[in-house]
Amino acid sequence: MGREERVRVSAELERDRAGLVERIVAEVHTEVPAYRALHGSQLAEVRAITGWLVARSLELWVRGDRRLPTEDVERLRGIGRARAADGRSIGAVVRAHRVGSAAAARLLREQAGDRLDAADVFALSELWLASLDQISESLETGHAEAAERLDADRERARRALLDDLLIGRQASRGAIRDRARTLGIAPPDPAVLVVAEPVRAEDVTVAAGMELVAEASPAGADPLVTTRSGRAVVLAAPEDAERITRTVLARGWRGCALDPRGLADLSAAYRLADGAVETAPPHAFGAHGLLRDSDACVLSLLNGGGVAPSTVRHVVLGPLLTHDHRHLLDTLNAYFRAGAATTAAEALHVHAQTLRYRLRRVRELTGHDPHRPWPRFVLETACAVAP
Repeated sequence: MGREERVRVSAELERDRAGLVERIVAEVHTEVPAYRALHGSQLAEVRAITGWLVARSLELWVRGDRRLPTEDVERLRGIGRARAADGRSIGAVVRAHRVGSAAAARLLREQAGDRLDAADVFALSELWLASLDQISESLETGHAEAAERLDADRERARRALLDDLLIGRQASRGAIRDRARTLGIAPPDPAVLVVAEPVRAEDVTVAAGMELVAEASPAGADPLVTTRSGRAVVLAAPEDAERITRTVLARGWRGCALDPRGLADLSAAYRLADGAVETAPPHAFGAHGLLRDSDACVLSLLNGGGVAPSTVRHVVLGPLLTHDHRHLLDTLNAYFRAGAATTAAEALHVHAQTLRYRLRRVRELTGHDPHRPWPRFVLETACAVAP
């Protein structure tokens, strides 16, 4: 068959292009599961791409070309980028093109097989094999480029959400939920807030904060990470709090980890935690390297941070304020007034061992050891403020 006959066959197929496209798309729809879930506009786009590839292949075959030209490769790369944007996997996209190519070959054989000689078949086969290779490579390249960019964009959007939560710009539960849904994430609510920094004076990068979270291998809801004032800020599910704090300490960092709070309350929580890390004396971090709510409240009270004395008293002494543990609070106050366990025991008319046992109970219930300098200071401050 010469060029003129190829032109005639191509023209016949072109006249029935709509029918060919429908049959090719139907086969793709049947053979590729991911394409069964496409809605109307997406299927229309699949038909348009299929129609373009059919027409382009016939045109190149008539001309005797063996490969797709550069402009077609770039267009396919753009299609790959678009598929990454709409969440279609590259494996499904490439398979759809392979299924479509096989379907097109069968349809060509049905309609013009008796008029094709060996040279025409070899020419078309060579073109389609080369094109399929180009199509696969172009789609994968475009998909990878877009996926990388989208990942970066999504991460920036996630950081922006956390930044807005921390400064109070996003305080409505409904608005937070809608924005999270748009980003395709489920942030923890309630959440543990951790503000951390290296012991040495150096700013923390976003990459370092993300590495910290990755090392912790969180199992709960999607954690959020950002950096503010040179510190890493992590929002994590309560069940991941221990993993995050353990990783912070393993890195030789220090910080403040607050008890779980609702997302709508994060702005005040962030000011509390960041202020604590900023103003705490070195010995406040102690051997464990972490400040907690009670430490942060005392530091806020001392530095005019707006925490009420009653809040400090409740957060630090909470369990001791109940009727059942009132004797422990009296013991603690006596110990602070006396300055020594034996003197306090005499004042309370109890044995010294009894008083020491009560002080151990104070440590167990509050997490603060009255024998150590900073924990004692926290407890004594809470006892001193007006109830």
